[in-house]
Amino acid sequence: MRLLIVQQIVGVLCLGVVALIVVANLGCAPKYFQRGDVIALVVIGLVDAVLLLGASSGDTDTHRAVGVGASASSVALFLSTASIPVLAAPLAIVGVFRLPRSRRLRSTLLLVIPGAVVATAGLLFAGYAFVSAAQFRCP
Repeated sequence: MRLLIVQQIVGVLCLGVVALIVVANLGCAPKYFQRGDVIALVVIGLVDAVLLLGASSGDTDTHRAVGVGASASSVALFLSTASIPVLAAPLAIVGVFRLPRSRRLRSTLLLVIPGAVVATAGLLFAGYAFVSAAQFRCP
């Protein structure tokens, strides 16, 4: 039950990261929100939040599996910001431990966890790769 609450909190924190990105950069809109890295951060934050809040709505193995993958993804999301959201990464790591009861699904998730972290980090860094120097400047 405690890990379910942790995943709910991490889901809300993902929404908080999205809100922080939007509010902190309104002065640079719309140019700032056309950057690939920002689009990736916002989309991943929203997807992780929806998945975590949905996963915490039940206690089946499927709910647990979705929550584990989304928690792992949110670890990479929080770490990629290199600012205040980094403080939420340890909580997201704790959310990964709400593993399913099924041994088979549990062993599968041991591959999904690093995969989710790597995929999220890859998407974010791919977004950075498409950012030109001009896009870093606010008009």
